[in-house]
Amino acid sequence: MSGPPQRAFSCPPRAFPRASVLVAALAFVSSCAAPVERGPSKPGSTLFLGKILTMDDEGTIAEAVLVDDRGQILKVGKASDVQQGLPSSVEVVQLAPGQVLMPGFFDPHLHFLPTLLQSVLGTHDLAPCLPPPYQVDPSQDCSSRSEVLRALSSMKVEPASVAGSGSFVLGMNLDPSRQTFDNSTGCGKGGPASFMTQPKFYLDACVTKERPVLILDQSGHLAYVNQKAFEAVCPNGVVKGCKPPDSVAQGGGAWATDADGNFTGLLQEASSYGPFLKAMQQDLPMALMHSDPVKLAEQGGAELERAILAMRDAGVTTIADGGLQSVAQLNAVKRFTELPGFPFRITGVVVADAAMAAGLKPTAPACEPKAGNDCALPKWLGAGAIKVWVDGSTQGCTAKLDSPYQYLEGGHCSGDGEGRADYDSAQAIVDQLSPLWAQGTWRFNLHANGNGANSWALDALSRLQQSKENPHRVLLVHNTVGQPAVSKRIGDLRKGAGVMDGKPVSALDVQVTHLIGHVAYWGDAFVGMLGQETASDLDPIAYDRENGIPFSLHSDSMVTPTRPLWFVEQAVTRRTWSYPDFTKEYVLGAKHAATVEEALRAITVVPARHHELDTLLGSIEPGKVADFVVLGANPLDFDPAQGGDPTKISQIPVLQTYLNGRPTQTRN
Repeated sequence: MSGPPQRAFSCPPRAFPRASVLVAALAFVSSCAAPVERGPSKPGSTLFLGKILTMDDEGTIAEAVLVDDRGQILKVGKASDVQQGLPSSVEVVQLAPGQVLMPGFFDPHLHFLPTLLQSVLGTHDLAPCLPPPYQVDPSQDCSSRSEVLRALSSMKVEPASVAGSGSFVLGMNLDPSRQTFDNSTGCGKGGPASFMTQPKFYLDACVTKERPVLILDQSGHLAYVNQKAFEAVCPNGVVKGCKPPDSVAQGGGAWATDADGNFTGLLQEASSYGPFLKAMQQDLPMALMHSDPVKLAEQGGAELERAILAMRDAGVTTIADGGLQSVAQLNAVKRFTELPGFPFRITGVVVADAAMAAGLKPTAPACEPKAGNDCALPKWLGAGAIKVWVDGSTQGCTAKLDSPYQYLEGGHCSGDGEGRADYDSAQAIVDQLSPLWAQGTWRFNLHANGNGANSWALDALSRLQQSKENPHRVLLVHNTVGQPAVSKRIGDLRKGAGVMDGKPVSALDVQVTHLIGHVAYWGDAFVGMLGQETASDLDPIAYDRENGIPFSLHSDSMVTPTRPLWFVEQAVTRRTWSYPDFTKEYVLGAKHAATVEEALRAITVVPARHHELDTLLGSIEPGKVADFVVLGANPLDFDPAQGGDPTKISQIPVLQTYLNGRPTQTRN
């Protein structure tokens, strides 16, 4: 592999330090380093030379990029043209042979604070191992996470006599859709026939019954609690006759009950486990995320730092936090971006209820580099979008499906039929969003996994657009269970050919973003849940292409890792694996395979367009900001149409990222 790009400095550039307590590390500023936010403007401060994939609409491959001292791109083109007339004082970054410069990667939908929190879990991270090509640590023992009860019993739990009987045990990323279940041996012997039927029994038997236990599902849409947890949230600790707080149903959630009306320990949707998070001790990181998230940002820790660096080292320069649930969370994420050396930008998406309760207005970057000013683009890009969940998780059995699709009997979601929605009807979505839509200033992100949820989302958007034309882009998040008729409706809305209730709908710029990890990690599980034909239409890129729908790829982290080159490989190959032993590998839905160029656009310029940041980010063009990633090889060379091997794309080294034309890290 070739070395890092070469650049001459009188002293090393400041970097986000690799190992130290977060606050102390972020507070450090080198005496000779220049911060990323710079001014005043000094045109021609840096010249990048080498192969440059611009990701512009023409697919231009350039040789040189000239960047001024604020980080604004001045010129792009042939090296001879860009270099003409430049003074000798210009700094030069020369790429080595084989390296390429691209726009920095943009993950258009993830959950930043939960992503950081999962890094502190240790033995309480119960996620099954990823398929072999994507396993971060090949030496990791995957057997303890391959079966639900073994995963639960692997948690190292202090006894109540040490931790206190009211101290919660928190676990994350359990995934019964991929982890096998065997109640004939071990801690669950003699229990119910299904973990999902009575999870509180297994948490008592396999974790502890002396302390309250809360285990979050990897989907983020389910959680599992034991009897002590119910005692912690029910008035006076009395579970019999206890009812969930009104906030649970108002958020589309439920505490599942058995035939006798007793709580089973299964919690559906995020609102359902909110009361349990509130009951936690306030010094736990998960509790801080809800009670005092700004404190979480400021007290930090080495584990949080490592999670941040992992995203940077994957080539990420911008993320969209897709579900900020309070003003406090919004302020916490903003605070992270203000810490010196923070290595990427964030734009916020605020939950509808929180925005209305606080009377929020959309915000944009505090300043943008333009002719005549000395402004550099800040790392906090504002919060300009609203988020609602139309349904839940496909693998969590809570996606809203519609004919001809349903969960199959005998599969993981047996008995769940067409799943469930977080609303009673499409009109209920209209009723909630109307006050915000009428303002005409917000973008909207609608989480919709099932084809039924996507249909409801389109019904609601059509009615809202009929009531008042919205000039902003709308994003369907996930759009997982593909159906030709649904994609055609999206395309029609985009062209102004939509019809609702027999009346025309003005053009609405609806775009989609796919959690492509659904194919790579859950694809084989979906075959068992939905059938081969339905599963083959997951993340329907062919339908996007046919209907002119811009699509991007995202992680939904903590659901899947934030690794954009993995997204590209998964979208191009459509490979999936059987769990838990990965003995079966095959291509799922080959017709929906993306080209490498499409997939690269889906992690750069298209996400920027989703969030209306494409005048600043997403491609390398004059006037935009110099947020770059340097790769050790050209992903286009791996396109199967050109004889390349796309299964190697995820192995391309990420050598460096740049914000405003300045490196985010020091390479030895």
